[in-house]
Amino acid sequence: MKYKNYYEILDVTRKSSMQEIKLSYRKLAKLYHPDTNKSEEAETKFKDVNEAYATLTNEEKRKRYDRQVAKLGYGFTENDSSLSNVKYEIKSGVNVINDLFTTILGFKKDENSQASDGKTERKEKLKPIKGTDIITHLDVSLEEGFFGVEKKIAIKSFKSGMQTFSVNVPIGIQSGDKIRLAALGNPGKNGGKNGDLIIHVKLLEDQNYKLDGINLTNKITVSPAIAAIGGKVKLQIFDEKLIITLPKHVRDGELVNVPQKGYISEDGTRGDLILKVHIDLPSNISEREEKLYEQILKIEKRRSESNV
Repeated sequence: MKYKNYYEILDVTRKSSMQEIKLSYRKLAKLYHPDTNKSEEAETKFKDVNEAYATLTNEEKRKRYDRQVAKLGYGFTENDSSLSNVKYEIKSGVNVINDLFTTILGFKKDENSQASDGKTERKEKLKPIKGTDIITHLDVSLEEGFFGVEKKIAIKSFKSGMQTFSVNVPIGIQSGDKIRLAALGNPGKNGGKNGDLIIHVKLLEDQNYKLDGINLTNKITVSPAIAAIGGKVKLQIFDEKLIITLPKHVRDGELVNVPQKGYISEDGTRGDLILKVHIDLPSNISEREEKLYEQILKIEKRRSESNV
């Protein structure tokens, strides 16, 4: 089965918000509605648009669709080489009988064998042999793994040369995961099945965030003032802007946990964002700030002396 690319049909991406999906649907539904568009293709496109909308706006249907497409693809390849496209060639000439025996019955006459008592020797029936798998690698960024992405991959096979395939990388992919596209490997022999295309996925390291299971870790740098009295710190993670509220008296090296703002699993479970606090004094401070630090230092000194 080949799955339609619902994202492409609605002219949206995996990152598109629900509002963007709805706006695009309204525009396309109006464009292809049979009452206003009398072209031959309008009815088909109107049906596809509604089908795509019904799937992408339903959370469970969308997750199931993304998982199915990840395993099977939207369609095997631009130059479709699936088994359904295998064609048999009927030849003419002296070899036609041998070719028919080979194609239909699975054996053929041995041209070098000698007739015995007017009978020809029959060659042993050929066993079908499955084609070998094609193994390749695909690099995926952390953001692409978080949202899921469709990527193109070019593969060179023994007989077909270079071919381009669409690979649907599912949400929550991890390094070491494999994507298998059935029957897109090397051709089989004697009627055997094609091999598979096996893609080994590698998640690329992110500049800011490190992946730990489905949690993300990062360092957050704050001033001594925020560390002492608490405050808000802004962060950007993927396409989301976060405002983190730090508590009072946070210490250098302390871990701050932000629930459900980490990476994501295949079933849609969101991990946590774990921030390691680093307290850093600004390189340039004003004269007023220096005086304030002097006052703080005096307070700390008096506290120390009172504790002696």
